[in-house]
Amino acid sequence: MRIPVAVHGDARLSRSMLELTIVDGARFVQKPVTVDAMPTVASGGATTRPSITAWLAVLGAALLGGLILNLMPCVLPVLSLKLLAAVGYGGAERRAIRRGFLASAAGIVVSFLMLAAGAVALKEAGVAVGWGMQFQQPMFLAAMATLVVLFAANLWGLFELPLPRAIADLGAQLPRESATGGSLTGHFLTGAFATLLATPCSAPFLGTAVGFALAGGPLEIAAVFAAMGVGLALPYLVVAAVPDVARALPKPGPWMAVLRRVLAIALALTAAWLLSVLAAQAGLAAALTIAGAYGVLGLVLAMPGGRRLAVPAGALAAVAALVVTWTAERGFTAGGPATEQAESGAANWSRFDPALIEELVGDGQVVLVDVTADWCLTCRVNKAAVLDRGPVAALLADGSVTGVRADWTSPDPAIAEYLSSFGRYGIPFNAVYGPAAPAGIALPELLTDTVVLAAIRKAAGEASTARLD
Repeated sequence: MRIPVAVHGDARLSRSMLELTIVDGARFVQKPVTVDAMPTVASGGATTRPSITAWLAVLGAALLGGLILNLMPCVLPVLSLKLLAAVGYGGAERRAIRRGFLASAAGIVVSFLMLAAGAVALKEAGVAVGWGMQFQQPMFLAAMATLVVLFAANLWGLFELPLPRAIADLGAQLPRESATGGSLTGHFLTGAFATLLATPCSAPFLGTAVGFALAGGPLEIAAVFAAMGVGLALPYLVVAAVPDVARALPKPGPWMAVLRRVLAIALALTAAWLLSVLAAQAGLAAALTIAGAYGVLGLVLAMPGGRRLAVPAGALAAVAALVVTWTAERGFTAGGPATEQAESGAANWSRFDPALIEELVGDGQVVLVDVTADWCLTCRVNKAAVLDRGPVAALLADGSVTGVRADWTSPDPAIAEYLSSFGRYGIPFNAVYGPAAPAGIALPELLTDTVVLAAIRKAAGEASTARLD
């Protein structure tokens, strides 16, 4: 047995003997083992930087993961904004198209750098960080839901929100696209908004890149997050490089009014999803109260002369949403956790407990762990496509495989520590344990029946494979 030993200072070791004690309840066994001491000198907390090859591999994974993120369900809610921005350029000048799409790409990259700065600050403060962790905060959900509702009301034509004087003056000094009349500031903010709604998802390759970044220092975090931002912005950069793609679209006209209303419905559904996540964290009453405030806002804006009340009514709805959320959150904090892992109590799934996993594997069982959250749309796709139907669900139902589900909708240090043990800092995450894989087999972000069944057979070992077929 080989055991790596980290040695501080100038210690010199060759081959040493250690007494290894293995404890199982009241039983234990002791055995002397030989240690090949290969000291790693830690001077002043210095760490070895990854090689250039490792850097290129991780940055490539971050770039590719960010690009794939465009196809993930978390980004679909903002597809309406992307589509509206694209059709607005039909017949526009190449220069205008290039500027607008570069501004949107800049908004995405800058937003990722801001997320990186926040991650560095939280990590330096000793707070556990993870991908999409802002969706665990009810106040963030309330603010995002309000912003989405205002976007939807604007697309529906209920109001046109004037910018504050200072921002308006700044926007007037910036170049504008002659064909669309939209400012570069607006396209920049659209990219930033897309980034915020994209962060609940973990695309393929993204988990590896984020794990590398959050396990490292500020340099690793900044570089990887910047690469992810460039990946997410690649479609915008492609259109900026080839403006004729956007010019081929139909020119703006009356038909866009219908399109805007259809896309407003898509954003309204996004707001409903955000409120459903908020209900799991702060309670159903708080979510329904906020939804009622949005309804009142819509009625006010739809009244004759309601547009003149757009700013105060919108501000009042936003304040009401935040106050209700803050009050409900305090009540849940005082009374207990906001979520009791309701989903983990579903049929065929046990509540997450690392000790339970060890116990089940020790008894020779195969265990499938599912780390999920209400705000993780990719998690729901995995459930609908693999975990809750087909051969995997059948194995869970007949007891051949034991399911353990961890609900990360709200912050949970135990789940965060479990993820970090695999070098992961985001979800979805799934792992399979068994007699032949007591340390667990980590699965990819997007599940398929083939991948999960192969991991189950590998974890079960040859002696137990027959009953899984």
